[in-house]
Amino acid sequence: MHNYKKEFIEFIVRVDAIQFGNFTLKNGRKSPYFFNSSKFNTGILIDELGLYYASAIEENAQDCNLIFGPAYKGIPLCISSASALSKKLKHDIGYFFNRKEKKNYGDHGILVGQNPLAKDVVVMVDDVITDGRTKIELIDLIKELCEVEVKGVVVALDRMEKNSHGVDAINEFQQITGIPVWPIITIREIYDYLRYSEFDRSPTLEKSTYEKIENYLSNYCVQS
Repeated sequence: MHNYKKEFIEFIVRVDAIQFGNFTLKNGRKSPYFFNSSKFNTGILIDELGLYYASAIEENAQDCNLIFGPAYKGIPLCISSASALSKKLKHDIGYFFNRKEKKNYGDHGILVGQNPLAKDVVVMVDDVITDGRTKIELIDLIKELCEVEVKGVVVALDRMEKNSHGVDAINEFQQITGIPVWPIITIREIYDYLRYSEFDRSPTLEKSTYEKIENYLSNYCVQS
């Protein structure tokens, strides 16, 4: 496992973004863990979060020069990721995001930030992929408006969960679009690291909690 992935696990533990207990998900499943992206709610935390996105982009899309964030959660992500990647690579990385509401004054544009060009290598950043439909619509819109293609998507966490068709959302998205998805971390990597590694502020979880997570992964998640 890359160092930035280990550091990301320790980061989400430290800020309580990965939580353990009994949670009801949007699809009705009862989950023993929950990823709470609202915990990245200060300038310092969003700056640090951007570092991990930048590391994932640098690993998987070295020629990326423009980062897109879908409104609304993707807006701070694309800004912090572009800032962090610019510093890492020592040259400017652009960013842009979309408006959800149509603007009836000024430039009337639906995209905000650097104007994408056909030559740009664009990477989308977001917190998770649920069903991927909104992202597919935005990818098609960007291609239509700017004649530019999104080369990949970086998300914070891959829950690795199977849908009603027996495939996980990321695999289905990749099959439909042909666009790779690069998670900073997967739930399996989190589980393995927390169970078999020790670090400062490592959570003390009951054996029964690990058993519940393992049982959930066995029942609902694709096998890596």
